[in-house]
Amino acid sequence: MEWAAADTPAALQQRYQAERDPQRRSQLHGLWLLRRDWTLEAVAEAVGVHYRTVQRWAAWYRDGGLAEFARHKLGGKGNPPRLTPAQQAEVANEVATGRFRTAAEIRDWIQATYGVTYTEGGMYSLLGRLRCRPKVPRPQHVKADEAAQTAWKKGAANRRSPVRV
Repeated sequence: MEWAAADTPAALQQRYQAERDPQRRSQLHGLWLLRRDWTLEAVAEAVGVHYRTVQRWAAWYRDGGLAEFARHKLGGKGNPPRLTPAQQAEVANEVATGRFRTAAEIRDWIQATYGVTYTEGGMYSLLGRLRCRPKVPRPQHVKADEAAQTAWKKGAANRRSPVRV
């Protein structure tokens, strides 16, 4: 690998040791070890990352030196949201009214209202990000005795049964 004249092992070591961001620090540590002629495999083991990750770091450096290397961040940006923040707030308000019984109903409403489609998993992910959980009543058995349940809730169950001998 061709190294820039300014990127001496001492300069890279100083830059690595001065870095406070833990992710960036491990990247710079790996680059410093590469500059000291360590193998990709040895660097990956020393820094605690996959071999392919160290290959990627070396490729970034080869493509543009430290400037290109510093441009890359871990994690990426992800996909842009399908709904605007105002639309997301509106969805959260609609869910809070309790008019939906299932996430599929919410998904259908979003598609009809905003023209945005979600998969089932995407809908659950959106609801989680919005901190929404559809509230539905618990099912009740057809033979349930409402009066007996109410009496039990009010403490009728706390009365002691007569002792049988």
